[in-house]
Amino acid sequence: MKGLLLALLGWSWGLAVWGQEPVAMTSSQKAVIEESLTDVVCESATRAVAHFKEVTTIRSEQGASLANFVCACSENDKLSAFKGQVVDASGKVIRKFKESDLKRTEYSSYLAIDDYQMYLEYTPPTYPITITYEWTIDSRDNLIEFPRFCPVSDYDVALKKAVYRLAFPKDMQIRHALKNIAQDVSISQASQDTQLLTLELTDLPAFQDEAYARPLHERLPMAYFAPTDFVYYGTKGSLRNWNDYGKWKYSLIEGSEALPEALRQKLHQLTDGLTSKREKVEAVYHELEKTTRYVAVLVGIGGQKPMPAATVSKSGFGDCKGLSNYMRAMLKEIGIASNYIPISTTNRRLLPDFASVGQMNHVILQVPLEKDTLWLECTNPQLPLGYVHEDIAGHDAIEVNEHGGRLVRLPVYEDSTNLMRSDIHIQLDPTGAADISFKRTAHNRQYEHYLPLLKMDNKERQQTLNRMMRIPQAEISNLDVNESGAALTIETNIRSQKYATTTGQRLFVPLNPGLNSYTIPSANNNRQERIWIKMGYLDEDHISLTIPKGYEIEALPKGENIEKPFGTFNSSIQIDGQEIRVTYRLLMKSGDYDKSLFPELTDFLKVINKAYNQRIVLKNSSQPST
Repeated sequence: MKGLLLALLGWSWGLAVWGQEPVAMTSSQKAVIEESLTDVVCESATRAVAHFKEVTTIRSEQGASLANFVCACSENDKLSAFKGQVVDASGKVIRKFKESDLKRTEYSSYLAIDDYQMYLEYTPPTYPITITYEWTIDSRDNLIEFPRFCPVSDYDVALKKAVYRLAFPKDMQIRHALKNIAQDVSISQASQDTQLLTLELTDLPAFQDEAYARPLHERLPMAYFAPTDFVYYGTKGSLRNWNDYGKWKYSLIEGSEALPEALRQKLHQLTDGLTSKREKVEAVYHELEKTTRYVAVLVGIGGQKPMPAATVSKSGFGDCKGLSNYMRAMLKEIGIASNYIPISTTNRRLLPDFASVGQMNHVILQVPLEKDTLWLECTNPQLPLGYVHEDIAGHDAIEVNEHGGRLVRLPVYEDSTNLMRSDIHIQLDPTGAADISFKRTAHNRQYEHYLPLLKMDNKERQQTLNRMMRIPQAEISNLDVNESGAALTIETNIRSQKYATTTGQRLFVPLNPGLNSYTIPSANNNRQERIWIKMGYLDEDHISLTIPKGYEIEALPKGENIEKPFGTFNSSIQIDGQEIRVTYRLLMKSGDYDKSLFPELTDFLKVINKAYNQRIVLKNSSQPST
């Protein structure tokens, strides 16, 4: 195996073509990855050496960030070699880098973490340039998975060639999973005792940054590799399936539920008089909110194993693992069972047939009740009990308990329940000034988007509201923001000295002073991706406008009634004496739609914007016409 290690590293270093001519690129590409090479040599269950090489031609300033080097390290993943070189368009070497040029950065000082980054910042003096980096990582005692294969990580970057090679002992079982890659890996006999896994990609076009498309990470070619059986910081486990993964995760939390006697007594004092399990869960959840704060603990096995509940109780802090386990322990004390839930805030879908640690980056708690299942975000207990926030709604997760693990999916809120209702009354003066009473209530997903208002002082709230609304010379008073469950209500009074535009005897009056407006994406005849609407929602605006005495309606916009696969929009206008009532109703439907519908989507948004921006024309009937 040692001989194979030296041979592979020698092969890889030998591929470095210092001073090569950059390849020609189309004008749409900010960069081309000439070579992306990964060589991993797994010597045993506890040691692997990975050598990486990246050769990138950066064509324009838009790709300047790709000239930087960043490498994630830890006490068990150490950088053992590094070099780099920059070549200009003529093939001239203009800069070389060595390991002493790298800087080390820790994460934020409040985190208990042994991970760090080695990095180098470089700004190209000209374009195009070709930059090459090569480095080696020596990993020990943490081989729960191998480096992921993801050669492209940005928009507008083409790939010429990427190679991944993994050498491993013949008696070791290696699992892999491919996303957005058509061909499979090849496995060959490298020596009497060693097998070699190889995956190669060539000539991949650049991904376009398109509006209403899936996130880039869901579109990229990606491959995962992991040993079936592993040794991780002295613990042993299996990744044959998600059930085995759950058994290992449960072994890390089992026996960590013990609580101090004083806390046990307090929990019973808080909950023994309550009649329903939900009330008891809510009481404990509030206790969690009052007595803890978030601090990441990622030292060694702490990246997977939570702090014991007693430690969290004493220190008053923990990360998502520690706080979720602490909440689990407190609920257990009062006789309520719960499940530990590893989840990803990035990946909506986990690979059903490929269990791996790296697919998750977060932990929450599941509390099954007789008539409901609560999903608790223990890192932010300020959220309403059971509220499933945007970063995890609809995501796959692993339910972990004493029986092992199983794949589950968190719920999503129905599109129509993500409601934002606005009730607005406008009292218009003959001068064009107006007094406006404004009330808006946002529910579920839309509630979440307004949450920052709760942490603002009144001045900040006024400034934020002014930026959001389209009211000239707005003077905001009596601003009130209230939260009730997963709903947030804004109420205020607004005086505008110039709400309507005056021209002679006429007033040009906006119909909707609300916050609604939509950016219209550019037309694209070569769209790559299907249309993806992540969040569906319902906007309802109810507006009444009282016009000044002596004025009559000269021009009134017509209503709209549009129905498309991805949404519906209705607007109506009614007149009752001196009062004009306007109603807008927009339902956007979450989902995945054929890219051929994109022109219809842009036209749909244009109609909505036009409707929201329409004005009525009032004429002073008491004055003679001019």
